[in-house]
Amino acid sequence: MKKVLLLWGLGLLISCAQPYAKIEVKDEKSAIIQKVFDEVSMENTAYLEEVFSDDMKMVNAMEQEFDKVAFIAGINDMFDLFNDITFDPVDGDADGSEIETNYYANNKVWTSIWNNFSAMGKYTGQKVNFPFHISYQWEGDKIIEEYQFFDLSAFEKEANARASQNKTNEKVGFILELSINKGHSIEAVKVFLESLTTFMRANEPAAYDYGYYLSPDQKKITLIEKYANSEAAILHANNFESGPNMEPFLAAFTIESFVLFGNSSDALRERIKAYGVSPRELIGGWTN
Repeated sequence: MKKVLLLWGLGLLISCAQPYAKIEVKDEKSAIIQKVFDEVSMENTAYLEEVFSDDMKMVNAMEQEFDKVAFIAGINDMFDLFNDITFDPVDGDADGSEIETNYYANNKVWTSIWNNFSAMGKYTGQKVNFPFHISYQWEGDKIIEEYQFFDLSAFEKEANARASQNKTNEKVGFILELSINKGHSIEAVKVFLESLTTFMRANEPAAYDYGYYLSPDQKKITLIEKYANSEAAILHANNFESGPNMEPFLAAFTIESFVLFGNSSDALRERIKAYGVSPRELIGGWTN
């Protein structure tokens, strides 16, 4: 028994002495990732075309997957959105922004970067700065996978400003002025709005803003709805009329006015014209 325990302990010591991964910060692959970001700062994609495999996939922070063509197109789109793109320097001292490559015992190789993105928005005119983390898996001397971990809101904000300026923003919305009908208490209205909100979240993912705002005298409500595009707004109209909410909604509220705003499609305007909608097109500012 003692011999068995001795052998087991010796095996444990040997396994502990053999690390599962080796970390390098001055190796060739870490240097390649550094050059990738140097080239991005100079708004060049030729080097990226060279080091990323034609079979690569990129997965962004929203878990959306892209191939190489879409990935390079996204980089070029970033150049259209921002000027003066810069990243923090790295020095391999594990203090601040860094690049490191992990060489695993199973022969998998990953390089990761922790850094800060700084730039000037071309359309908002606003300075942006945010931290990011990206990991790259290698296949030989080519990058086969990229995974991004950072907040995309700066990109979305700049893209919205561009779309509004170019009059290509597809986002639309409704503003309804409602009066609360007699016999419907505020407490009952709030309970009904909870069920409406639950229905919207479950059935209409392209509705990104949906709020009811009560007047000081508690007699009127302003409803503001925003949709990613006209098709999403049409889906809402279809769900409203064919689902469980239309009858209790019209029992609780009287629609005093109904404004459709944004660059709406003819199909959407036709779909909701029976509600006496007054359309408004975007001529200045921006839409989020």
